[in-house]
Amino acid sequence: MDFRTAPGSRGLAWFKGAVRMLDKNPRGLLSITLFFFLIQQVPNLFASTQEVSYALLTVLLVLNPALFAGLLFAISEADAGRPVSSLQLFEGLRRPRVRAQLMLLGVLQALGLLLVLLAVQRVFGADNLDILMKVANQKLTPDSVQAKQMAGPLLQTVMVSLVIVFVLLAGMFFAVPRVMFDGRSALGAFGESIAACAANVLSLTVYGLVLIGVVMVLAVALASVAALLALLGKIGSMLFLIVVIAVSVVGLLVNTAGNYLAWREVFGHANASAQVGIEV
Repeated sequence: MDFRTAPGSRGLAWFKGAVRMLDKNPRGLLSITLFFFLIQQVPNLFASTQEVSYALLTVLLVLNPALFAGLLFAISEADAGRPVSSLQLFEGLRRPRVRAQLMLLGVLQALGLLLVLLAVQRVFGADNLDILMKVANQKLTPDSVQAKQMAGPLLQTVMVSLVIVFVLLAGMFFAVPRVMFDGRSALGAFGESIAACAANVLSLTVYGLVLIGVVMVLAVALASVAALLALLGKIGSMLFLIVVIAVSVVGLLVNTAGNYLAWREVFGHANASAQVGIEV
């Protein structure tokens, strides 16, 4: 494993650089990010048919690292001053030698989420989960005995789930660009990513805190916009949906660009878009 340890201040620099990335090719980058965002909404179109929706969601979980790699590739192209097109979203799937590795990362991602579901079922328990669902649907108000009964298992479930999700996020953060740009194998890149995240925990924490702060500010701003647009009825609802999509797309692009810049600095690459093979 060959990576750098960035000082904490670099976390803020990554965020600033990610925002400035919009200036490189705003039309191309926003278009491909919107394309990625819309693909993520496909399972919602079949929400009335749960089996189809879950099947599409599973397929997306497996394909998403490859699609995310395509988005990273587009950002690297814009960073190098080259054109960006929406079809670059499928660049990871187009390359035979990295396609299988990126999809393997998707399988790891799906298995991680499956572990979370198993933790909910085994640690929290089916009976407690049923009570919680009824409470969420406002069909039941739990008494003090039920609340005490759920408190311990719920805390344990949250802790176990957070550990699984944290390992999954740390493993995926550098793994996708490592596979896409450096030709690493999926399992090797996943392990390297965890090690690199551990070594750069300070800079990544700063980066994460900045993102959380921005998200909180945006949430307050969106709540204010929603209150104003609600006065316009259905037209206001449509306008609010457009605003939410626009903010989501820009946020997704900035976060992906931050991921790209962090990888480039930690693993020492000036330009990411060369064709590579798979290093095992």
